[in-house]
Amino acid sequence: MKRKPFFIKFKSHSRKDKKTWFLTPLVFLALLLATNSQSIYGQKKITPVDNDPNKPAQPTLHYYDKHGNPLDEPVLFMSELDTVVSIKPKPVYPLLYSASLGFNFFDGVMKLFGQSFASYDIQASVSLHNWFEPVVELGLGSADHHTENSNYRYKTSPSFYGKIGINYNFMYKSNPDYQVYLGIRGGFSSYKYEIEDVTINSDYWGQSNKFSILNQSGNSFYGQTLAGIKVKIWKWFSLGWNIRYGFKIKESHSANSIPWFVPGYGTGALSASFSLIYTMPIHTKKKEEPIETIGTGPAHISGGIPEP
Repeated sequence: MKRKPFFIKFKSHSRKDKKTWFLTPLVFLALLLATNSQSIYGQKKITPVDNDPNKPAQPTLHYYDKHGNPLDEPVLFMSELDTVVSIKPKPVYPLLYSASLGFNFFDGVMKLFGQSFASYDIQASVSLHNWFEPVVELGLGSADHHTENSNYRYKTSPSFYGKIGINYNFMYKSNPDYQVYLGIRGGFSSYKYEIEDVTINSDYWGQSNKFSILNQSGNSFYGQTLAGIKVKIWKWFSLGWNIRYGFKIKESHSANSIPWFVPGYGTGALSASFSLIYTMPIHTKKKEEPIETIGTGPAHISGGIPEP
C-alpha cells in the first residue's frame, strides 16, 4: 500500500488579514514603551541629604508659647550665628560693695529677764560682691551669778574677747538690703573670775564653813558656727539675728576651779546675737550679668529671618 505524501498547506491570507498581521508588532511596541514610561515617572523623587557639618543651623520660628497659646508674631529663640550658650555663675555686684558696723545687744535684753551674764560687742564687716562678708567682732563680757539655791557666787570682771570669721550670703544676686547667711567664727578670750561665799554645811557638826576662791584667771580659744538673717529697717540701718553653736578648742585656767562663764562664748554651746547694723555703701551700681556667646553675628530676639 502506497503512503500518501505529507504536505503542509499554508492558508493564504486575505488583504485584510495581512494588514492586521502588520500592525500587531506596532501595538506591542507601543504597549512596551507605555509600561516603561509609567514605571519611570511613577518613582518617588529623592532629595539628596546635606551632610555638611560646617553649615550653620537653620533658625527656628516658634508660633506658640509653652502653654500652647498662639503668639502675636513668631519668635526666634535661636539665631543663625549668635546663640546664647550659658550664663556664667559670677557675682553681679562689685567686689567692694559696702562696709557695715553693728552693735550686739542681745545679752543686754536677756538681762532684763534675769540672765546673770552678758557679752556686748561691736561688729565690723566688709561685703565682697554681696556674697562673702569677712567679720571682726570685739567686745567685753562679765558675769555676776548667784541664786537662792546655790552655795556660791560667781563673778567675772569685764574682760576682753575678740572673734574673726566670715559669712556666706545665699542671696548674693538679690537685693543687698536682705540676707540669709551661714557663718563661722574663731574666738579668743582672756578673763579673770572669782568664786565667793562658797558655803559648805556639815550636818554632823551642825556648822557651816564659808570661803572664797579669788584671783582666778583663764584663757579660751573657741569656734562658732552660725545661721542668721539681716533685714533693712530704715535707710542705712538694719537688724540682724543669728543663732550660734560653739565648741571649745583649747582652754587653760587655774588649778583650783573651772570657769563657768567665758566672755564672748557664754555658759554653754548655744548662744544668740541681736544687732543693730549701719551699712555704708561703697558701690551702688549693679554689674551686668556676663553672657557667653558663639559667633559674631547679630542676635535676633523676635520673628523674621536673621540677617546674613
